[in-house]
Amino acid sequence: MNMMTLQRYKNELIVLVAILFAVFAFMYKLSAQNEVSTNKAGIEKQITEINMIRTLKKQWGGKQLTKEVKVLKSVVPSSKLTTFQQKSKKLVASYKNLTGNELSKLSNKLINIPVQIVVLNIKQSAKNQYTMEFTCKW
Repeated sequence: MNMMTLQRYKNELIVLVAILFAVFAFMYKLSAQNEVSTNKAGIEKQITEINMIRTLKKQWGGKQLTKEVKVLKSVVPSSKLTTFQQKSKKLVASYKNLTGNELSKLSNKLINIPVQIVVLNIKQSAKNQYTMEFTCKW
């Protein structure tokens, strides 16, 4: 190609470069827009998690929870309760000679209360007789 040919197609080359520039600019815009939407979705997810943590923290730190934990003392007869020690936000309890029904009621109550179960030991002492020890905190 000589200079005369380039001079003759000068306008077409300028249009080609302009079109390439426009295509690359459009691709950049799409990728930037995708990245912004991804970041926005991530931030919204983090805000949702923070709100959920705040709600759970309120629930676990509330005084109502201490009252709910005391319900575990009255689920079974007091003769089967051997230990029930509650210190600030920790509970240590043990039961003996529980029937299957009583064990089921007690474990359902324990699971439905929003506490962290640290230790849970259930042993069968005799036929249809169980001992249960647990430690939980909130």
